[in-house]
Amino acid sequence: MRRATRWLTSTMTAAILGFACGEPPSSEQPTGALCVEAADCYPEIDHALLGTVFCETKFEDGYCTHTCETDEDCCAIDGECEPAVSYVCTPLANDATKRCWVSCEADSLAGADPAAYCLMHAGPGAGCRSSGGGSENRDICAPP
Repeated sequence: MRRATRWLTSTMTAAILGFACGEPPSSEQPTGALCVEAADCYPEIDHALLGTVFCETKFEDGYCTHTCETDEDCCAIDGECEPAVSYVCTPLANDATKRCWVSCEADSLAGADPAAYCLMHAGPGAGCRSSGGGSENRDICAPP
């Protein structure tokens, strides 16, 4: 009886969470998506069009990104970015390679709370922090 109750409870919880969370995520893996390796990122896009694609594995659960020179490089190809989300091109501390990141700069937030915005657009545990990119420092949503 106890086993049946536990099964029913876990099944109902999963169903409720499924409905509460809305639509499942799309199959596309935009900048900021979770990954294990670069092949997990941007599956619908020819990686050669993006420069060098990275799964930033120094972050828990990974983070899809690619090289860039300017902010405009970050969403130049359809499917590369989430609609209505801003992205910036900046290096991380101690790394001169510029990559695309979900932005949490004040003009990107449209009044949203930075912590909530980053959780929504850059995944579990993501927070708004400085890229630490020296003179090219930007505020980015980055996983822990």
